Parts: sequence; C-alpha cells; structure tokens
Amino acid sequence: MDAPNPAMDVDAAAATTPNSAQPDPNLVIAQEFQYLLEKSQQLFAGLRDLPPTGKNWQPYFQRTFEVYTKLWKFQQMHRAILENKEYHGLKRWDIGEVASKIGQLYYHYYLRTSETNYLNESYIFYEAIRARQYFKDVLDANNPALVIKKLRYYARFIVVCLFLNRNDVIKSLMEELTALIEEYTKTFNPSDSAEWNVVLSEISTFLEAQKKTTPVDLDGNAVLAPTRLQIERTPKFDKDGTARLRLQEAILVGNFQNQIKFSELTLDMYRLLQALEREPTTASSPTRQGMATEDALTSNDRKDDALQEESGNTGTSSGNERSATRRTNPHKYLLYRPTFAQLMYYIATTFKDITDTNAMLIYLSADGSKKLVKQEGGDTANYSGGVATAVNQHYARKAPEKTEAENQAPVVHCLHPNDLVPFTRKPLFVIVDSTNSVAFKDFPKTFSQSVAFLMSPTEYPASIKDNTQIGSLFTLFLTIPIKAFAFISDLTEVSKDTWENCSRAIRETETLVGELLDGEAVLDPSHKRFLQDDFLRQFMIRFVIADAILHAHTSFKDPQHFPTCFPALVPSLASAPELTNRLRELVNTAGVAGSYDFPVVETAAAVAPS
Repeated sequence: MDAPNPAMDVDAAAATTPNSAQPDPNLVIAQEFQYLLEKSQQLFAGLRDLPPTGKNWQPYFQRTFEVYTKLWKFQQMHRAILENKEYHGLKRWDIGEVASKIGQLYYHYYLRTSETNYLNESYIFYEAIRARQYFKDVLDANNPALVIKKLRYYARFIVVCLFLNRNDVIKSLMEELTALIEEYTKTFNPSDSAEWNVVLSEISTFLEAQKKTTPVDLDGNAVLAPTRLQIERTPKFDKDGTARLRLQEAILVGNFQNQIKFSELTLDMYRLLQALEREPTTASSPTRQGMATEDALTSNDRKDDALQEESGNTGTSSGNERSATRRTNPHKYLLYRPTFAQLMYYIATTFKDITDTNAMLIYLSADGSKKLVKQEGGDTANYSGGVATAVNQHYARKAPEKTEAENQAPVVHCLHPNDLVPFTRKPLFVIVDSTNSVAFKDFPKTFSQSVAFLMSPTEYPASIKDNTQIGSLFTLFLTIPIKAFAFISDLTEVSKDTWENCSRAIRETETLVGELLDGEAVLDPSHKRFLQDDFLRQFMIRFVIADAILHAHTSFKDPQHFPTCFPALVPSLASAPELTNRLRELVNTAGVAGSYDFPVVETAAAVAPS
C-alpha cells in the first residue's frame, strides 16, 4: 500500500473548513517532508526485526527503498524551503544522515542477496557524503550524538571499502577517523571513547594482516591479486539439456579463539566471502540518480540511469543488461562465533531452502575440539571430536583422573561429523579449516546425494611464519593462491613483470588442473557433480594445487602438514607430470626454486632403451 500523502490531507481539511484561509504551501512541503522523514526512520528501525533467513524480508526492503527514494528526491526539489528555519531548518548533516541510511540500505541488501553491484551503490552514496562534506560541521554543533553518527558513517564506509578492496580510500578514511575520534574524546570525554579506539585497532590489524601476505613491487607498492571469481568455466546446462548443479547457499563460520577480525567478520570469512562472488559491474541504479542533482555525474552514468528509468528496473543495471550478463552469486550467511544451537538452526533452514539440483556449502573456520578415547586392549588414547562452536573456546588434554563426564564436557557443544549426516540428503560441500579437521576424513556416506569435504592441515611447520598473524594458510590457498604461494616462499618483494608472470602461471595451472579433473575416469561421482559449479570447481582446483605445492615445499614433511579430502582424490592428480612441470616453472619464475624439491619427471625419451 502507498504511503498516505500529508499534503492531500491538509488540502482536504482546508476544503471542508468554511471561511478558512488556504494553507501556506511552504508549510505543506515542510509537513510532507517531516512525514517522509519519520516514515523512513520507522521503516529503517524495523529492518532489525526482519527474519534472518527466508525471503519474507524482500517486500519490506522494497518498501523502505521506495520511501527513501521519495525522501531523497523531495529534499532536493525543495531544499531552499526546507533549509528555511521558519519551516524545517534542514541542516547539511540532516542530508548526510539520509544519504548514509541509503548507503546502509544498499549494503544490507548486498548482505541479503550477495549481489556485489549493491556494494558499488553503497559506495557511491558514502563517497558522496564525504565529497560534499555533509557531516563537516557536526563538532561545531556541540552535540555528541551527531558526532557518533559521523563516526558510525566512517566505520560503515570502511567496511564497504574493504569489501570492494578500495585500500587507497581506506587509508584516507582511517586518517580522518583517527582525527575525529581524538577530537571527539577531547571535546566530550565520552564513555565510549575506548570502544572507538578498539574499532581503530581492529581495522589496523585487519589491514596489516593483509599486507603480510601481499608482496610489494620494486617501488614499494602492493602488487595486485584477484579475490573474486574471474572466469566462468561451466554452462548452466549439460549438452542433453539437464540442469547442472549450482551452489545456492553458503554458511561461513568463524570461531578461532585467536583470530584477526573487524566487527564480526574474521579475515578468513572475508576471504571466503569474496571467493564466492563475481566482480561487481559499474552500472548504476535509479536511486543513485538522485545524487546527480547537486554534482553532475558523467554522461555515461546518466545514460545508465536513463536505461533503468525506461526499463522500470529497480536493480543495478538495465533490464536487458541484467538478463544478458548478471550471474547469481550464492547467498551467504556470516556467523561469527555462533552457539551450537544457532549454527544448527542456520544449517537446517538453509537445507530446507535448497533443491536437489542446488548445493549448500559450509565453511568451518574453528579451533579443534578433541576428547581422549581409550582403545580396546590397552591404555593408549586417541582423539575424536569435531570443531568448536562459540560455547566451547578452550581446548586441552583432560587429566586421566577426571571423570568421564568432565572429559566429555569440552565436546558437548562442538560440531561433530555426525551432526551433518542428516543434511547430506541434498548436495553438501564442506570446507573444514581447523586443528582437528581430520575428524571429518571418515565421514559416513549414508545417502546417495553428493557430499565432499576439503580439510586443512592440522599443523604447519615451525619454519612457516605464525599462521595466526595472516589468517589461515589453507583458506588463503583456496581463495588467493598466488598470495599463499608467495607467503610460504618468503617472496616479499618482486618486480611487476615477475608478479604478472607468476599470476599468469597460476591461472594456467588452474586451467590445467581443471582439465585433469575433467579427464579423470575414476574421479568420485560427488567430485564430478561439484565440478559443475564455478565456485566449487575453483575450490577443488585450488585444493589440488595447494596439495601439490605443499608436498614439494621442503619445509612440509609430516602427514599433518598436508590437506586431506573426502572422498579421496585420485593420488596421481597432485603428482601428474604436467602439473609438476607447471609448478616447477612457477617457482623458477618467482626465483624461489631453493625452497622446493620436485620429483624428477621421466619423459619418454629418458626411459627409452639405448
């Protein structure tokens, strides 16, 4: 239902009141603006009450967007009247607050849909606020509540820039945010100043961790590496017309006790999140057209807006463009330290929403949870268990004198392999990055649907730098393999040409491994099925590459240093001569051959009889 129009209400009242003077038209404008403002605030506040799962949120979001679009255009049309103190006394920061809310809407719409184009829209509004200095004078108002709005705007803008990999902008925003926090603390001596300094510290640590895995060129500039899906390798349908499997839903869990994070997003979750997305396009939305009134956009932007207005599309590109180029990203739930009950709720809800032709991905980044189990006929103990949930964060071997109940306590709240068995009635792909990932290596195959686990090493060699300072090495291999290779090769400085050659070598190696997987006659049916999806295919390819590189690295020697897979991949894949030759070329190109020991690949000529 459309919102009631207060201007019409005022006119109707005037018409039914005899001998009354006509209302002041400027007052009517001010009243309508106030109505739209209050309505928008009410709708925005209601967003937090929307269910976190399902699709019932969509109509409410659409309605909220509509009201904010009306509000934004209305204030632009009547800016002079609204700025008049007689009617409303609109301030620059009031406009900034509306623009900030629209930026938040786009960001939350991205979180709900995983459509990266909405990140661009959010960035456009946030950047416009900064460029036009809507919050410039908040300190002059001597109102701490206004300063907090500006602080929150900065924090949200930085998050959007993180997701878009706009590190150049983040650097400037950090400087401005630091100065604002100092001024805020000095002026008001607020009770929350320590909290804002924690925000600064988390962002700095987050960015520093990324620097530690990113080599610099000879000029000291960070080299570039793609973080999102670059190449779409698979069609939507097989040759016979049957639908291929598609990754529909992903649940990303971050629960390492010592983990690098910003807000409720760990570095590993952030990397996985980006690897499950296609690059955003540069098209714009009709809502953004409202931003063009004060500062003109380029002619190309106006062209995009005109196309969308004509098509009546409320998305981020014209109708024709959307149908031709847009590919859906899997929807993601981001769970930071969930309880066991919360995790199971999201898994069960997601399971309900997918079909047999779609797959669910669960990414578990968590400490291992273990318990001692006595073996029959002796006192030797081994470990079982799973991975931790937030309830259980500290793990150690239990003393023998403790009771069985006490020994069981640490694993009651962890996720056990058997907890996932009911959800294998539909295609399930699991990535376990944990110190106890091997708990899933003998997963029971109960149902006929496809199921696969990629499991991290449970330990890393002492010669490899502290893994807690860079995020997980295994996750880094699955998401940005060139950076993982550079990190374990201690490649910190490299020329641009060398880096480009190494990046090309990685891309060519990924293509080769994909061909090897496609041509493997005895590949498990589950793996064959998951290769049909672009994102899952990429993870499987990079798993093979990680396994081959780690086996060749001279520091990785023990079984616990290597990743594992269920069902097991054909052993000959990681040692295929073609792959070995490609990786040898990679390390030679990077100039790090001294850190690797590849097996000698015998050619036909070398083994031929003399």
